[in-house]
Parts: sequence; C-alpha cells; structure tokens
Amino acid sequence: MGFIFLAAGIAMGVICLVTLARTRRFLSQAHETQAEVVGNHSRRHNRKNTYYPVLRYLTQEGAQHEVVSPVGSNPPRYREGDRVPLLYNPANPQDVRIHNFLNLWLLPLLFGFMGAAFLLVGVLALSAGALRR
Repeated sequence: MGFIFLAAGIAMGVICLVTLARTRRFLSQAHETQAEVVGNHSRRHNRKNTYYPVLRYLTQEGAQHEVVSPVGSNPPRYREGDRVPLLYNPANPQDVRIHNFLNLWLLPLLFGFMGAAFLLVGVLALSAGALRR
C-alpha cells in the first residue's frame, strides 16, 4: 500500500512542477491590463452549470479582444460590468488569466500539498511495514 501512495505522491509532485513551470513561463511573457466582464458563459459539468467570465480588453497596441476565462465558478464570481486585472500573452491574446493569487497559483499549490501528503503517507506506511518485519 505504501508504494501506491509513494507513486501517487511522485506523480502529483511532477504535476506540481509542470504547472509551476507553465505559470512562471506565462508570467514571464504576460502583459497586464484591465478587462471588463461583458457576460458569463455557462458550461454544464456533473449536472451543474459552471460560469466562466467573458472578458473584453485592449492590448498595449490598442487591439480589442474578447475571451472566455479558463477559470469558472458556481455561482458566477463576476457580474457584467465588473472590472478585473488581467494578464495576457501578447503572442497569443486568447491566452489570459485574471490576475489574482488563486487563478495563478492554485494548481501548483494544490498538487504540491497533495503530493507532499501522499509522499509522507507512503514513506510512513513503508517504514511501518519494514519495522513489523
């Protein structure tokens, strides 16, 4: 049983490092602007609607873009007319993140903490098994 937890912890650690690297790469390229929430796009997940804010923003060059945020919630987190800080990739203006801590760092933190917990349980289970022998 300990090997399963150990393997799961290692896998989550790898996912943590991958999501951390992607977030850091995005931040190194991103420009910041203000976006206006112009609506919410709903998608059905597990018999519940999840609402993704539709964001309109201007790039530094003055081009206007309208994108659906990759992060949604239920109930909707933002209302039409709300202004939010936005990070966008100038090479791909559809690649955006609302600039707040959770939108940027939730996945690396989640997989990091879960990976550490699974590793700890795996090591403890293997140690306890070795002591019983």
